[in-house]
Amino acid sequence: MDSWRNRAFNKLLYRVMRQRLARCNSTLEMRELILNIDNFGALISTPKGLDVTPTKFANVACDWIDMPKSSGNKIILYFHGGGFCFYSPNIHNAFVGRLAQQTKSRGLMINYSLAPERPYPAALDECYAVYQALLVKGYLPQNILFAGDSAGGNLALATLLRLRDMNIRLPAGIVLLSPVTDMAVTGESAFVKSKDDPFFDLSSLLLMRNNYLGNNNPCDPDISPFYADLHGLPPCFVTAGTEELLMDDAIRLAEKMGEAGGDVTLNVMKGVPHVYPLFYQLSEAKEAIKLISQFMNDALKRSDGVTKKAS
Repeated sequence: MDSWRNRAFNKLLYRVMRQRLARCNSTLEMRELILNIDNFGALISTPKGLDVTPTKFANVACDWIDMPKSSGNKIILYFHGGGFCFYSPNIHNAFVGRLAQQTKSRGLMINYSLAPERPYPAALDECYAVYQALLVKGYLPQNILFAGDSAGGNLALATLLRLRDMNIRLPAGIVLLSPVTDMAVTGESAFVKSKDDPFFDLSSLLLMRNNYLGNNNPCDPDISPFYADLHGLPPCFVTAGTEELLMDDAIRLAEKMGEAGGDVTLNVMKGVPHVYPLFYQLSEAKEAIKLISQFMNDALKRSDGVTKKAS
């Protein structure tokens, strides 16, 4: 439901995020802005009991995210958003903590290298290496879930496709929040919603995209998973809001996954902004966390059942 709370929050986000991002002339200015926003308590609502512990896998900086109900054998491998250029740890850690609590899992946040200093394929290579390192350390694929928002959704899905193509055992499922899937920006919503998106405008989106893309082809499936062969993937949950530029990136991806025979759930929420599940003030965010957690729990049960049957 498009509530008055949504409209009020979108107006706040428009002032706090979009208008200020549009005035940024460089990635460094964007990073300073995001750092300030990440410390704005009204956007975070950190859950009680959240514990964040730095670690490394494959020499890539990561953070364990634990809640009181976290269990050591189930992992949510999280690929954070931020336009490939920045990171908002307080907001992302709070969200992953809520998922960890609902699924009795541990979160593992990948702090991959950022563009433009380290453009494609640096971040993707690191994400791929982290998952392999988890397997080497004895974590079981059927107990691992991928999740990512925005640019992190791109990296989560691109990592999954690499693993499939390399015949490496895949995780139990994947959750994508407002994923960036088409770096060629051919979705109609990128233009229809260009004035309405309270998060960012098209020029800011293209600046971040170009930092990551460099001189590479935006239609390369390794960069734009929408153009990949999407067969043979684990269950996928995709969600987006109707007020965002990237709505069609989510919808068209889910449609193509379904056409490839995949088990995909698409949830498009009316009236909410980009990566809305991260903003716990919204009732729709709370609802999304319930849906995502249920999807994750079901995916873990199905994957474990298949493994036991195969053995």
